[in-house]
Amino acid sequence: MKTFHHIGLVTDEEKPGETYYESLKVWGTNPDDDPNRIEWVRFHPDSPLADTPVAKMPHVSWAVDHLDEAIRGKDVVAGPLTVGEGIRIAYFLMDGALIEYLEIK
Repeated sequence: MKTFHHIGLVTDEEKPGETYYESLKVWGTNPDDDPNRIEWVRFHPDSPLADTPVAKMPHVSWAVDHLDEAIRGKDVVAGPLTVGEGIRIAYFLMDGALIEYLEIK
């Protein structure tokens, strides 16, 4: 099952309430704190995602039950990646748009 989770927007400015994710060298805000479900993401130059579409394009995120099954056959550009305990993500392109699938266990 897929459920809309958030829209991710790339920025180079610090945002209030952002969290640093060491494994990806990325700062991000919590979309649960935004009435429009916006997640602001900012990339350290050494981020493993810095040279991917993830650091250059907005994305739409969908929560999925089984990430590996959900991305099968997709044009994956990053991932699967572990963000934190029980949280995995993958990004793929579909019709020129960047999509994130997010698995929370």
